[in-house]
Amino acid sequence: MKIHDEIKNFVIVLAATITFISTYYIMMPVIPDHMLYLGFDNLTIGTVMGLFSISSMIARPVGGVMINSYGSKKVMFISIILFFLTPFLLKLPYAIPGLSLTLLIYGFTVGAFTVASATFSADIASSENLTRFMGYNSIAVIIAKGLAPAAGIKLMEGYGFTAAVWGTVIVAAIAMVLLFFSSDVSTSKQSQGNSSFLSVLLNRSVYLPTIVLFCGMVTFGAISAMLPLFAVAKGITGTEYFFIINTAVVVATRLVIGRWSNRYLEELVAVALAVLTLSFIFMSFVDSFPKLIVAAMIYGVGFALLFPLMTSLLVINIYEVSRSMALGVLTAAFDLGVAAGVMLGGFSKYIDFKWLYLYLAVLPFIGFCLYQCVYRPFIREQRMKYKGAS
Repeated sequence: MKIHDEIKNFVIVLAATITFISTYYIMMPVIPDHMLYLGFDNLTIGTVMGLFSISSMIARPVGGVMINSYGSKKVMFISIILFFLTPFLLKLPYAIPGLSLTLLIYGFTVGAFTVASATFSADIASSENLTRFMGYNSIAVIIAKGLAPAAGIKLMEGYGFTAAVWGTVIVAAIAMVLLFFSSDVSTSKQSQGNSSFLSVLLNRSVYLPTIVLFCGMVTFGAISAMLPLFAVAKGITGTEYFFIINTAVVVATRLVIGRWSNRYLEELVAVALAVLTLSFIFMSFVDSFPKLIVAAMIYGVGFALLFPLMTSLLVINIYEVSRSMALGVLTAAFDLGVAAGVMLGGFSKYIDFKWLYLYLAVLPFIGFCLYQCVYRPFIREQRMKYKGAS
């Protein structure tokens, strides 16, 4: 593929990724607020919201299998088409079944689309652009996750729940139009290696970073997804600025660190896990808007580093198994971590957020220890083994 076509296709899919991933994240703060209005308690809200992450977690490895069969572009189209069922499900007369089915579809479509987008980016990238493309792909997802919730809050406050739903339909349609202008790419580069799901899942090159990422991503579910409930409990307003500032910090951190990410990749992952541990500890002391903004900045630095750098670490150090399926399994850890964070956040019904966040800080710290003591030594062993074999 010529460099011009490579860049053009990457930019198109990058824009489509931002718009489509925004579909769920517009609704992420809207649905808990809507459920509070309907009279549901925090535990019920946390459980229903957690369905998204469970579904997305399952969709990612399934998406890897589908990509091997149909290609990444077709999987992105399939995801968008399935998404258009959600406005009808939200009109069901019983709130819990309609919301639950909607969250399940949100999870499956966003999960499959994310893996397809990352695989597309890896497939079209030349060797010198691979790490950079994966980093920018992660930034696209981060932008959607950061800015879309603020848009959802504004739509809900200004025009109501229905307007937020129609907002998701519009951005999904934009994503579909963008994809029509991209070119199909071959996934032949990924066909080498074992593509059995069990073999991929049990490969240490896959499951070790997956566990580490899970421990770090609990922070996203417990902080971002539960923020509307946290704000109500603490009497804090203006929570949309948390998402805006958090996203600005995430993007700025990723762009600043980009030049050092190749050279200090392993060290920066360790820093990310330490910062995410600190973010939970700091959140336990938040009781005002200024403190919430500081928390957004601390959390933003950790999140900016962990997800894209762990993805790059996997891509660089994957051996003997399908890369698209390995990416599917790894990114499933993101959703599993978010689901765990959301569901654990639901226990704020029984435990004050202050103590809950202090307890949860143990999880990213476990990820830090596992990364430093197990995964990094394994990476060094693998490099010596495969370099020696070559």
